[in-house]
Amino acid sequence: MTNLPEKIYTEQDLARAKTQANVVGWAQGAGVVLGGAILWNLLGWIPLALGLGAAGWLLYKMVSRPKGDDGE
Repeated sequence: MTNLPEKIYTEQDLARAKTQANVVGWAQGAGVVLGGAILWNLLGWIPLALGLGAAGWLLYKMVSRPKGDDGE
Protein backbone atom coordinates (compact mmCIF):
# COMPACT_ATOMS: atom_id res chain seq x y z
CA MET A 1 0.00 0.00 0.00
CA THR A 2 1.40 3.41 -0.97
CA ASN A 3 0.64 6.98 0.00
CA LEU A 4 -0.05 8.10 -3.56
CA PRO A 5 -3.20 10.14 -4.17
CA GLU A 6 -6.09 8.38 -5.82
CA LYS A 7 -6.35 11.05 -8.49
CA ILE A 8 -3.81 13.43 -9.97
CA TYR A 9 -5.26 16.93 -10.23
CA THR A 10 -4.40 19.13 -13.19
CA GLU A 11 -3.60 22.85 -13.05
CA GLN A 12 -7.06 23.48 -14.53
CA ASP A 13 -8.68 21.52 -11.68
CA LEU A 14 -6.73 23.55 -9.11
CA ALA A 15 -7.61 26.86 -10.79
CA ARG A 16 -11.30 25.89 -10.88
CA ALA A 17 -11.23 24.94 -7.19
CA LYS A 18 -9.59 28.27 -6.26
CA THR A 19 -12.16 30.20 -8.28
CA GLN A 20 -15.03 28.32 -6.67
CA ALA A 21 -13.55 28.94 -3.21
CA ASN A 22 -13.32 32.67 -3.97
CA VAL A 23 -16.93 32.77 -5.16
CA VAL A 24 -18.12 30.94 -2.04
CA GLY A 25 -16.12 33.36 0.14
CA TRP A 26 -17.64 36.39 -1.56
CA ALA A 27 -21.13 34.90 -1.23
CA GLN A 28 -20.59 34.23 2.48
CA GLY A 29 -19.31 37.76 3.01
CA ALA A 30 -22.28 39.23 1.17
CA GLY A 31 -24.62 37.09 3.27
CA VAL A 32 -23.04 38.31 6.51
CA VAL A 33 -23.31 41.95 5.40
CA LEU A 34 -26.91 41.51 4.29
CA GLY A 35 -27.83 39.67 7.49
CA GLY A 36 -26.15 42.39 9.55
CA ALA A 37 -28.05 45.09 7.67
CA ILE A 38 -31.37 43.31 8.23
CA LEU A 39 -30.57 42.80 11.89
CA TRP A 40 -29.57 46.47 12.18
CA ASN A 41 -32.94 47.46 10.71
CA LEU A 42 -34.92 45.15 12.97
CA LEU A 43 -33.15 45.88 16.25
CA GLY A 44 -32.10 49.44 15.78
CA TRP A 45 -28.57 50.66 16.11
CA ILE A 46 -28.21 50.98 19.89
CA PRO A 47 -28.64 47.31 20.97
CA LEU A 48 -26.68 46.11 17.96
CA ALA A 49 -23.82 48.52 18.64
CA LEU A 50 -23.74 47.39 22.28
CA GLY A 51 -23.72 43.74 21.24
CA LEU A 52 -20.95 44.27 18.71
CA GLY A 53 -18.96 46.21 21.29
CA ALA A 54 -19.33 43.40 23.83
CA ALA A 55 -18.36 40.77 21.24
CA GLY A 56 -15.33 42.84 20.22
CA TRP A 57 -14.26 43.22 23.85
CA LEU A 58 -14.57 39.47 24.46
CA LEU A 59 -12.60 38.73 21.30
CA TYR A 60 -9.91 41.19 22.36
CA LYS A 61 -9.68 39.58 25.81
CA MET A 62 -9.33 36.11 24.29
CA VAL A 63 -6.68 37.17 21.77
CA SER A 64 -4.65 39.36 24.13
CA ARG A 65 -4.26 36.68 26.80
CA PRO A 66 -0.59 35.94 27.63
CA LYS A 67 0.78 32.80 25.99
CA GLY A 68 1.93 31.20 29.28
CA ASP A 69 -1.42 31.71 31.04
CA ASP A 70 -2.73 28.25 31.94
CA GLY A 71 -5.16 29.27 34.66
CA GLU A 72 -2.87 28.83 37.67
